[in-house]
Amino acid sequence: NIPYSAVGLGSLLWIVVTWIFFGHGIVRTPDLAEGQKAPTTIVASVDFKCENLHETSFNRNKAAEEVPSVFTINPAPAEEAVKVIDKIFNYMADYSSATTNKQLSIINSLNDLLLRSKVDPTELITTFPSDTVPEIKTNVLQRITATMNTGVMSDEYRDTLFKNSTDYLLTISHSDQLQKNVSYQDIFSTRQAVWNITESIENEAQRKLLDRLLPLFVVGNMTYNENATSLARKEAEENAPKVYQQYPAGTTLIRAGEETTAQTLLLLKEHEQQQLANQDIWAATLEILGNSLLLLIGLVATTVMLRVGNTPLIRQPDKLLLLIILALFTLGAARLQAHLLMQYTSIDASLLIYLVPYALAVLLAGILLGGSAAIILGFWCSYASAVLFDQSFNVFALGMLVTVTATSTVRNIHRRSSLFRAGIWICLVKMLFVLVSAILNKPILPVWVGQIFAAIISGMLSTILTILLIPVFERLFKITTDITLLELSDMGHPLLQKMAILAPGTYHHSLMVATLAQNAAEAIGANSLLIRVCAYYHDIGKMAKPEFFTENIQHKENPHDELSPHMSALVISSHVKEGLSLAKRHKLPQPILDAIEQHHGNGLISFFYHKAKQLAKEGAGGSMTDIINDSDFRYGGAPAVTQEMAILSLADASEAAARSIEKPTPQKISNMMDEIFSIKIKDGQMDYANLTMAEINIVKQSFIFSLSNMLHARIPYPKDNENDASKSAEKLSASNGSAKKAD
Repeated sequence: NIPYSAVGLGSLLWIVVTWIFFGHGIVRTPDLAEGQKAPTTIVASVDFKCENLHETSFNRNKAAEEVPSVFTINPAPAEEAVKVIDKIFNYMADYSSATTNKQLSIINSLNDLLLRSKVDPTELITTFPSDTVPEIKTNVLQRITATMNTGVMSDEYRDTLFKNSTDYLLTISHSDQLQKNVSYQDIFSTRQAVWNITESIENEAQRKLLDRLLPLFVVGNMTYNENATSLARKEAEENAPKVYQQYPAGTTLIRAGEETTAQTLLLLKEHEQQQLANQDIWAATLEILGNSLLLLIGLVATTVMLRVGNTPLIRQPDKLLLLIILALFTLGAARLQAHLLMQYTSIDASLLIYLVPYALAVLLAGILLGGSAAIILGFWCSYASAVLFDQSFNVFALGMLVTVTATSTVRNIHRRSSLFRAGIWICLVKMLFVLVSAILNKPILPVWVGQIFAAIISGMLSTILTILLIPVFERLFKITTDITLLELSDMGHPLLQKMAILAPGTYHHSLMVATLAQNAAEAIGANSLLIRVCAYYHDIGKMAKPEFFTENIQHKENPHDELSPHMSALVISSHVKEGLSLAKRHKLPQPILDAIEQHHGNGLISFFYHKAKQLAKEGAGGSMTDIINDSDFRYGGAPAVTQEMAILSLADASEAAARSIEKPTPQKISNMMDEIFSIKIKDGQMDYANLTMAEINIVKQSFIFSLSNMLHARIPYPKDNENDASKSAEKLSASNGSAKKAD
């Protein structure tokens, strides 16, 4: 009893999923986490080559250590030293030829320049005769420039960075960006730089004096460039060659009970890839065929569940297509993540099952198609994901837990913000699963924390995407969710406001019908929100000619008195067509269009039908005639096809009829309901509504109870007898007074 369209769509889903999963070969992802104890001993079945992480790390560290530290030479200290030394020698050259006052000025200037040194200006002038100053100055300035441009390292750097090492290489960068590598022992300290400058001075006294003077100006001008050094060492690490080791078949990769390490995970991964590479085409084809058959078995089981749990859905190709799209969202994401895991070894394999967005498809299905569809879709996605990940039970268990949680939390969601509550519950359940897995497998703390974060990210991302995608799927598949219905239930909607002004009686009638129908729907477990919103809008077509409907006539003349029964029936039935046109113009969803079309079905407009028969009978001289065709007095709609539309149809007729009861009592209301329900059933208006007689009886009893409370008689307010008596006395006194005056 499964339609061919459903079989075709199911086959398409099976083919697409098989291609997504195994179109590029079998993908195996290790299910062990770092720090977890291996459940069994794993032995290599093929020869393979794998990187030795320890040796590679050693090579990288060694390469980084061999990279020289980078220093930058600052030209400013050399320029400042040359400037000051030049001034000092110029003062000494001018001293012998200067006047007494000028000599005093030179001594003061030298004192200022030598303030921080222990050199006396007079000693300088005495030691360096004026005729020797020009030659010595030129020599000293040249050697200062040459020495400091080579680089002078402060004693602080020597003690902290190199600890007086003699075999360390440095990279020196000048301000012009030129670089060169030099040995540490070729770099001058401040004391060595001074000696290098003064060693060419032949006069011992002059040399010793300069040795005391120059340390004040010849200072360290090399600055450690930490950023450039780090970048150079990082580049060296990346360029260091990886160390590979050969593992012959029969090598034990891990023993049962041993803790899994990063090296173990890499060994297992490379072993699996080598197995796949060595596998011949026939064996690979058989493995893919076996997995595809597993997918087919799961799809058949899913179809049976759908046939039993949600029979109407399997006969709606558009809804089945929506389920397929939602399934591909989840399964496509799972396959993509598995591919990324194989491409990037930095991704921890143990995070994969927690990153798969199982909740996305289930949340969307639960909101758009109902809880049973969500459960069935979640089963298929969990089963198929388990097949992809090497028939992993953990994957299937996690998927089903998320499915049950998501389906339970989206029941009766009326606001988009409520979805975040569902997202929190999903995250909590996934975190609980991580905790249980951690107790069983005992992974290291970083892996455990990473799994928790993966569970939270996946759950919240699924929730956010659900909120964004709901309007898209509503529009594409013409589905109306409870969220949209709640938005339409706002009595400030322009159509409802317009009806309250143009047709106040119809507006009140719609509110009463909504109350009746909602109570009855809740009694039999139908969608009470849907039926309430549909009741608000079911009679909007009456706004075209409100004065022709009884509830709006009030104390005015009845316009039907001037019309023939046929014309009156045409005017009355036209409100269905007018309502559909108005609803489409305002882009109201399909359920409201169905309510407008089905709330009268193709029922008989009995009042004008009987009136026409009476007039025909009187016109024929009292004899019966068959010139009246009842099809001319029927509405142009269709009978109700759902429980909600059937209840709305009964509520509409019941509320209108109850208004005609004089001095209503529960018994009169009950008799009226029996008559209305009997007419509706005999007229075939309930034939397609999927309501049992027991449910129809529950609906009727709900109407009787509600109408009895709505139409109950009030106790008349007593008259104020004392006021009446006093008024009578006043009138009597006034009349007696008038009589006396008349006398």
